[in-house]
Amino acid sequence: MNVSRQRCIWFALALAAWVGSSSAQELQPSPALTPQEVVQVQIDALRRNDIPNPDAGIRRSFRFASPSNRLITGPLTHFIEIVRSPAYSPLLNSISATVEASQVEGDDAKVLVQILSGSGQQVYYLFLLSKQQAGECQGCWMTDAVLRLEREDTRADQVAI
Repeated sequence: MNVSRQRCIWFALALAAWVGSSSAQELQPSPALTPQEVVQVQIDALRRNDIPNPDAGIRRSFRFASPSNRLITGPLTHFIEIVRSPAYSPLLNSISATVEASQVEGDDAKVLVQILSGSGQQVYYLFLLSKQQAGECQGCWMTDAVLRLEREDTRADQVAI
């Protein structure tokens, strides 16, 4: 196993250990994070949305929104409204969140996530990410869009990734 692969594994283990800690709350976009890790950081933040204060998870998730995403969903106050809307509220304080599948093609990625909402509803979301080419987050994977899949598209084996 090469050194860079060992570092990625170490980083993933450290990331899992940090979830819920002050270190996880401070995570920022980094070229070291894979698309799957970026999505995991976001869904974990949303699962613990009100820790340590109301909507802290939404604010943490917003850090990983790409500049093009922020043009549509920002500012933060508008982003909070969107996440609290019926289409995205199952992400908040969910019982579980699982990355089901992912696909990376060049500088674009898709990550399929299964959510078990606080009310027990099973919902799927498709995260669309891109590797940033310029700016302060150059080389970082960031989320361009999150699509809630409709009921007829919720079987992971039917979703074209």
